[in-house]
Amino acid sequence: METLPLLLTLTAALSAYFLWFHFLARTLTGPKAWPLVGSLPALYKNRNQVHDWIAGNLRATGGSATYQTCIIPLPFLAHKQGFYTVTCHPKNLEHILKTRFDNYPKGPKWQTAFHDLLGQGIFNSDGETWLMQRKTAALEFTTRTLKQAMARWVNRSIKNRLWCILDKSVKDNVYVDLQDLLLRLTFDNICGLTFGKDPETLSPNLPENPFAVAFDTATEATMHRSVTLACSCSIVDLWF
Repeated sequence: METLPLLLTLTAALSAYFLWFHFLARTLTGPKAWPLVGSLPALYKNRNQVHDWIAGNLRATGGSATYQTCIIPLPFLAHKQGFYTVTCHPKNLEHILKTRFDNYPKGPKWQTAFHDLLGQGIFNSDGETWLMQRKTAALEFTTRTLKQAMARWVNRSIKNRLWCILDKSVKDNVYVDLQDLLLRLTFDNICGLTFGKDPETLSPNLPENPFAVAFDTATEATMHRSVTLACSCSIVDLWF
């Protein structure tokens, strides 16, 4: 008899939770959410193609030619309410990255996870540190000079390298890894723009560049670390 009130209370609490979750899930735009675990099963299933998975969810919430915004419930990874808001709407991006950047700090957990790769650079800092670096960068890279420099590097790389590789592949009737070619194109342009040095990874023989390989490996390891660290911290916060 003593356990009856406890069972009734537990049943009422679970019923209230599932009723609340039912109405909540109907308002979410994004992947299917399950009670207690949210979209963690889908995230784990797509862990090796997480970017394609996120892009697919964004595409599903937008029109035929535009991606919009979706909400992904990840109870043990996201902070506070357990929701990640993912967006690629131009106005949202401008609001987050420019208009009200100070409202979206990265926070100590993000900075800890990315410190080995990004240090205290502009991509891993907040507040006065970020503002100082932004002002310094603005002296060198105005919108006009940045567009001109990017156009110069990109046009040259596409005309003298990418088209040549694609043209040769068509003539030889061989397959090419387009993703690899675009990554090489991006890497060469970024290095040329920021360091003034062209590593020429997008060459006909597609050479393996040690720095490019190391950077790609470090980026992937850092992403895995950020997920693992966030999950571990959330579990610790939950229990303690």
